[in-house]
Order: sequence, then C-alpha cells, then structure tokens
Amino acid sequence: MTKKNGRVEFLRFIFALAILFFHIHKRFADGGMIELGNTGFNFFARGYIGVEFFFLVSGYLLAASAYAKREKSTEQIGTETALMMKKKFWNVFPYHLFATVLTIIVNAYYLEHTAIDRYHYVVDSWASIFFLQVFGFDSTWVNKLTWYLDVWFMVTFIFYPLLRKYYDVFVKIICPLLALFILGYMAHEYDGIAGVDAWTGMFYKCFLRGLSEMALGCSTYSLTRQFNRYDFSKAGKRILGALEIICYLIVFRYACTEMDVNYSYPVVFVMWVAVILSFSDINPCHQFFDKPIFSWMGKVSLMIYLNQFYAIRLVQELLPDASFSVKALACTVVTFIGAFACDKIVGWFYKNKPFSRLIFNSRGE
Repeated sequence: MTKKNGRVEFLRFIFALAILFFHIHKRFADGGMIELGNTGFNFFARGYIGVEFFFLVSGYLLAASAYAKREKSTEQIGTETALMMKKKFWNVFPYHLFATVLTIIVNAYYLEHTAIDRYHYVVDSWASIFFLQVFGFDSTWVNKLTWYLDVWFMVTFIFYPLLRKYYDVFVKIICPLLALFILGYMAHEYDGIAGVDAWTGMFYKCFLRGLSEMALGCSTYSLTRQFNRYDFSKAGKRILGALEIICYLIVFRYACTEMDVNYSYPVVFVMWVAVILSFSDINPCHQFFDKPIFSWMGKVSLMIYLNQFYAIRLVQELLPDASFSVKALACTVVTFIGAFACDKIVGWFYKNKPFSRLIFNSRGE
C-alpha cells in the first residue's frame, strides 16, 4: 500500500472545510453572495470544487493499489475485486451509517410533522443507507453528501479489475481519453461541473463527474511515477513547488469568487496538475507534512464531510434569526462535535465488536 502523503492528507482536510463552507453558504445566503469584507472574495460559494480533489486522489490511490499487485495473478480477479470492495465497504460504512442515521432523525423530526410521515421518511431512506441512491432508486436522498461515496464505490468496482488486468493500456490510454470525452460532454451539455441529481436518462450527472475525475486520477499515478524519475535541482524543485501552490490558489480563487461556472472545467485540469505535484517529492517542504497530525487530518476529513448536513439543519431550525457569521460558526462547531463523536463511537465498535460477539462464537470456543 502506498504510504500516505502528509501534504495530500492536509489538503483533504482543507477541501473538506471548503465543502462544509459551501453548504453553509448555500443554505444561509438566501440566493445571494456572502462577501468577505471588501476583499472581492465570498464565503466559498463554489466550494463544491473540493469534491473534485477527492475524486482525483481516489483515482490516484486506486491505480497505486492495482500497480502494487501487478505481479499477482489475475486468474481470480472477480473474487479479488469482491473482497477488496468488501473491505472498502466496511472501512467506510460505519462512519456513513452514524452520520446518515443522525441526519434521518433530525430531518424526520423537523421536516415531517406527524408520526406516520416520520415513519415513511425513515422507510423511504433505505437507498441512502446502502449507497444505492445514485443508481436511480426512487428513495429519499437523506444526505446528498453520500453521492460521493456512492459514485466512488461504483467507479472503483468498474475500474479495479480493468486496472489489474490491463494496467498499462487502461491508465495510459483509456483513462485520459475517458476523462477528456466525459468532461468535454459535460462542458457541452451543462453550464458547470457542479450538480448531483440531474438525471441523464441512465444515471445521475454526478456519476459522470466522478467517473471522469477518477479516470484522470488513475492517469495521475502513472504520470507521477514518471515525474519522480527526474533529478530536479534545488531551483527546479522550488519552481515546481511554487507552481503547485499557484495551482491551488487558482482553485481556491474559483471557490471564493463569482468566476463564470464554465471555468470549473479548466479549474479541474489546474487541480490535476497540482495533485501530480503534491504526490511528487519535489516540493522542498514535503518533509514538514510527514507528521501524524496530518494523517489524522486526512482521516477526520471524511467525518467532517459526512456529518455536516444534520449540523446545518439543526442550526437552521434552532437559530433561525441569527446572523450569517453566527450560523456559520455554529454549523462548523456542531459538525466538528459530530465528527469527533463519530470517530470515537465507531472506533469503540471497531475495537470491541459487540455485534460480532453477539452473533458469532469466538474462535477459541
């Protein structure tokens, strides 16, 4: 398994916050823009661009995982893929379940007003619980943030056996072309890359979004490997390190300004360049990020991502007359409390396995 990159883990955390701030802005800005003083920037009105970072990184890590097993036989690739997906599912599902159950409870209480309506809301959430909403099942999409996990699972299931069997062709030819064709189609058909529940006739738009960006991420791994073969001088490393920072600044400028949404597509390619440089060991400061705190920030980013919807709903209902700044701070605090609780509670279940002990006999018995 590829060693975690501290810089990338730190960026996961930053982009998770950008997504949180985007949803706060979307819920409480009342269709306008919340300007940050006279700076010309707003409160992450396009912070959704952070999801693109997660997809690019997911594609990179998927290709890295497949490449590490390149010498292993692919005769049982179906079984290998199923076991790999099973492991990924159980690594993520408890955190997802914690956040989704809380979101169901909060939404059912505040959005529905009778016991029977609340019961129906809970029952109609079945597809959201099991990552099936993105397939098109007509169910209540309780926590739309789970679309990222839905698409990630779907694309991983499709890509992994192809990466294992045809790594060289898939990564170097099919993935770049797939990314270009799909992103080009989306640019032609849609104003911007954002949007989750636009139905294309066969699947939601968000599936195309994740498919194209994970394909781009897969090609990133191969490019990074080639990139790391060069022996850069100190000056060269500084130039490339500065380029990495500039690329991320461009991304954050898009996230915090009223730039035309059509520019979201070139911004994805700018981010792609930045991710290539982030996974390369050319930045003079890369060793600074090789600390446990940055790995923890990468881990908690998922919990921040998953636990924000019920936090925003609670603040909306409990502080309806508060100022935007108070609501933003309250949403952030409640989200972090939820993320902390999620980490501790799920960690306790992982350690003690109460359900496994209840259902199965221990091996020693």
